[in-house]
Amino acid sequence: MKIVASKRLLALWSLTLLSCSGNQPPESTVQESMWEIPNLQERGMLLLVEDRRQFDPFAVETTRQADPELRVELAETLGRVGDSRGFSTLEELLGDSEARVRRSAAFGLGLLGDQRGESPLLRAVTDPDQATGTEAVASLAALETDLQKVIAVLQTLPPEETWPRLLPSLYRFAGESALAIARQGLELDQAVLRRMAAYALARDPVRATVPQLRQILQDADPWIRGWGARGLGQVGGSQDIGRLKPLLNDTTTPTVQALRAAKSLIQRGEVAPPEDWIPELLRLMDHSDPGVSTTAIEAASAWLLDETLAEALVGLVKSGSRRQQEVAFLALAEGGDSRGVALLQPLARDADPRWRALAATAAAELEMHSTVVALLQDPAKEVRLAAVTGIAKLEAGAAGSSIASALSDEDPAVRGRALEWAAEYPEISVEQLEKALAGPPRQPVELYLNGTAALLARALNEPLERGEIVRILEELASRADYPIRVQAGIALEELGRPRPAPGPASVRRTAATYREMIRRSARPRFVEISTLRGVAKLELDCPLAPLTCLNFLQLVNQGFYDGLELHRVVPDFVVQGGDPRGDGWGGPGYTIRDEINASSFGEGVIGMALAGPDTGGSQFFITLSPQPHLDASFTAFGRVIEGFDVLLQLEQGARIERMREVPGRR
Repeated sequence: MKIVASKRLLALWSLTLLSCSGNQPPESTVQESMWEIPNLQERGMLLLVEDRRQFDPFAVETTRQADPELRVELAETLGRVGDSRGFSTLEELLGDSEARVRRSAAFGLGLLGDQRGESPLLRAVTDPDQATGTEAVASLAALETDLQKVIAVLQTLPPEETWPRLLPSLYRFAGESALAIARQGLELDQAVLRRMAAYALARDPVRATVPQLRQILQDADPWIRGWGARGLGQVGGSQDIGRLKPLLNDTTTPTVQALRAAKSLIQRGEVAPPEDWIPELLRLMDHSDPGVSTTAIEAASAWLLDETLAEALVGLVKSGSRRQQEVAFLALAEGGDSRGVALLQPLARDADPRWRALAATAAAELEMHSTVVALLQDPAKEVRLAAVTGIAKLEAGAAGSSIASALSDEDPAVRGRALEWAAEYPEISVEQLEKALAGPPRQPVELYLNGTAALLARALNEPLERGEIVRILEELASRADYPIRVQAGIALEELGRPRPAPGPASVRRTAATYREMIRRSARPRFVEISTLRGVAKLELDCPLAPLTCLNFLQLVNQGFYDGLELHRVVPDFVVQGGDPRGDGWGGPGYTIRDEINASSFGEGVIGMALAGPDTGGSQFFITLSPQPHLDASFTAFGRVIEGFDVLLQLEQGARIERMREVPGRR
């Protein structure tokens, strides 16, 4: 159906949506010309379909033969909606005359997850457009297709076409075939292809890859050297700690990964702590790069029969930066040093709840059971959260009585952590589990997701309570929050009950609102993050993820982020912020859906932090190095374009002084 012929239908469709909505009439800004952006009406319709997570035959028929940009958006929408009724259209778009449409269709089939997609995707592997073939391989990996089938198809292409299509997603395939391909990929001349081969070897390494992991420690690419070190930390042996030592004088990624790998080798019992590392650890603990310094302090716990290192850690507890103090204290505790015990009791009584929370974590490391249990009664919620986490680690399956008390805690995060334990050890009665889920309607989504998992585990473990648990799950399956409804439905299906349709993900916006969202997200927009270390500038790819972008900008312009801590900083991985609680459990009081896209998580990419599918809100992260395993799992919606070095200087606990949208050209 041509767009010109469907204008009347589109108008009727819009009026219908408006009449079904409980929203107030849109603001005057919505009434601006709807035709200044091409296909504004149709694009708004696709955004609405995607937002509701409901297949719409009218929207499909209206856009499937429209211009290429609309067909691209249709393919992405069908993948994100996840309804198998979209399969035939995606298969059709995979044969489109435009390469960018075929590329999006290949990506969409991977998101859809319908096993019928295997055959058309195998055909698309050899598409004349290399990027389409690359997306097809990635989607076949998502469908868990046998790699041998993919290789058989790729063998019809010349090597210069085969490698770029196969290697980017090779790490997603398991088995010896993938390892054999990765070994061959290490011999290629192109650095970017060799990097992909190295990642495939190092992401989930096995003993058989140790020779190649040792080999790539010498590579010219620092990320490859870092991945080699990471892999050896998991599967290497006693000889490898000597091979890692030269990386201590390398750039950030190899140094950080070598420190973590050495600690892992020692803790796994592969090698005794080597004395010749001690001067290097002392040097790196004072490194100007906070990521290197923090990682060296953490690694020192594996050497804690050494007096010099222990004294250095005690000195940092007394006079280091706040983050150095915290990490040094935990290193003493993890290493079992007596000075950690001596420091712990005063900290457990400190006026600052952050120190008491740290004492709870350390007490669990030192197996000081009575201290952890006492801190479960602390007046500060962050201390109780640390204590219940410590109890779960310290007592494992024997923590039932302590966990039961935490399930009645007034703080939803404490109850949520207790429910996480209950999902692993289903000893808690259905009455206690239901009580833990009670409270105000706007509680963290993790509370309900953990509660759903705990209820399912209990029903499988205690048949006499199954009927009552089914009742609770059916109530959860009717909740307003879409991700909770989905997970409750999955749990009911596992218990042999009908899986209720989750219904639309969102019914609060009108058609006019969606058109306005398209207008406001038509171009990239820019945000500055101000910190004590300086300013970083972000470019938001709003056309790629309009809902995520506009939600982020709304929070920015409300001043939501001003003064919040970066509550999670993992060197050579991510910085993460946007939590008003500061412990990973906070958000804006609502959730937004995912906008998974084909953008790759390279260095400096901005993504939405999640507790599960469609649970985004205010928390975001920025990658400090390439993280391919995050691709197609989290919403990427921008990148750092200035001040990336500022992010590298930030420690966990650093504050966002101010975030503001700024006008913008690069």
